[in-house]
Amino acid sequence: MSFEESHEFPGSVKEAVKFDKETCCALERAFKQNPGVAKELEAIVGEENMRNLTDVLPHADEVTFDQSEESQTVYGQIAKRELERIDAEDEDDENLTCGHSVEEHQEALREVVEKMEPTIH
Repeated sequence: MSFEESHEFPGSVKEAVKFDKETCCALERAFKQNPGVAKELEAIVGEENMRNLTDVLPHADEVTFDQSEESQTVYGQIAKRELERIDAEDEDDENLTCGHSVEEHQEALREVVEKMEPTIH
């Protein structure tokens, strides 16, 4: 595992984060279902950072990356918003064409929120 000292929080450590295929799928869908939120996040982190964080999702079986402030912001916020949207719309499995269940997406998104929380060691 690679560790990098954080400049934002001296003494904190940023670990490499891994998303599996299901998590990538849930995040990809979150961006599609929440275009307004995606635009707001792009305004915060910049178009190039946003493209780097989103373009890999549809084609990946697995994504491993070093956590950054941008990845924490983008992935953490889109996952939170998608969880809220799923709850509000009371989605069922028939709404998903990817083969995963709504529950599988929710669990993957909860893990994203947990992984993207800033940690200080």
